[in-house]
Amino acid sequence: MTATAASPATALHLAERLSCFNPDEPRLGNRWPAVWSIGAGSFSLVFAEVIPVGLLAHLSNSLHVSIGAGGLTIVVPAVTAAVAAPLLTLSSAAIERRTLLRALGLLMLVSNVVAALTPNFGVMLVSRGLLGVAIGGFWVFGSGAAISLVDEDVRGKALAIVSGGIFIATVVALPASALIGQVSTWRVAFWIAAGMSAASILAQAAVLPRLGKGKKVTASALLTIVRIPASRVGLASASAIFFAEFAAYTYVTPMLDRRTGFSPGEATVVLLGFGLAGGLTNFAAGVTTRNHLRQTLIAAGLLIGAAAALLIVADSSKASTLVLLLVWGAGFGAVPVAAQTWMASTMPADVEGALSLFVTGLQGSLAAGSALGGVLYNAYGPTGPLALAAIVAAGASSILFVNSARAVDRKAPPIPAAAAAAK
Repeated sequence: MTATAASPATALHLAERLSCFNPDEPRLGNRWPAVWSIGAGSFSLVFAEVIPVGLLAHLSNSLHVSIGAGGLTIVVPAVTAAVAAPLLTLSSAAIERRTLLRALGLLMLVSNVVAALTPNFGVMLVSRGLLGVAIGGFWVFGSGAAISLVDEDVRGKALAIVSGGIFIATVVALPASALIGQVSTWRVAFWIAAGMSAASILAQAAVLPRLGKGKKVTASALLTIVRIPASRVGLASASAIFFAEFAAYTYVTPMLDRRTGFSPGEATVVLLGFGLAGGLTNFAAGVTTRNHLRQTLIAAGLLIGAAAALLIVADSSKASTLVLLLVWGAGFGAVPVAAQTWMASTMPADVEGALSLFVTGLQGSLAAGSALGGVLYNAYGPTGPLALAAIVAAGASSILFVNSARAVDRKAPPIPAAAAAAK
């Protein structure tokens, strides 16, 4: 999901190790149009990933499946991304990175076109699986490709462009897809996503130079994240929060209609507020994680858990629902920054590619949460996934609370001169 646009030093530190970035490849000066083309690709990818959430009721009715089954449109890409990230990390060293990015872009385009034309739900899930491969591959290669296109002193700015595309898509995809579903059909939303994909592919074809090959990563290096106690704590807690978030978030649009009776137009505004609240805490967490990393992640889990629990027991008025959704969005907005900072703080600096299992853990938790949330939604309505989210989010905060603050360096990694210049 959203990257640490608010913390360029930490994001740069993480990107150089997560994305098989090869510092030995020669650079050809600053290629800003090429960086922007990768940023456009990141926007298109996240938009395509999230749009089913805003269209879930329309899509499920049209394809004759339950709301819970419709949640598989979020589950399937997350599962394939979780599998694709480590496999691509292990197998990519000999492949030129521009070729990889083009292949991932084409997968994204094909996925959206097939989704727009799908005759049934089975074909829809196949299309979403293709998108998942693109998602897993982008998290491994996208940021590294961007920073390889510029000189060392401006890499932080290049990374901010890519993460900015992710952030903007995260904020606008849900209300935009809900609005499209209101004024047209869900198929139009996928055609729009396909158009965005095609535009980013054409932009990259025009301006993206050859990027060279990545660094070789071994299978044993991938497992480093589970061998270090502090890294395990961060992975477990962040994965639990992602599980809790998507157990309920996937079904937020039908919940607004069923629980509170928001009109489609009102729901669109509420979803925009949800995204903007998360955007504010995303940037705020870039500051708080420097000296209060553990507390930031604990607070995020508690906000999500409390909002989910109160949505169950509070009155179903529009005002109280809006306030609690803003609290929920604010809680999750801090999670990507805090989780990435934790991983960057606890992993050895010389381990290349080991953090692809971090991507696998988060995407796998997203898939599991969405899947189980769908089962509970079908059985108990909105109360089921909300209760699950409240319990698991509280458990995530408990994991962090019972572990000593000494388990992790609570400060972000030292800011190198290059990253400091990007601030």
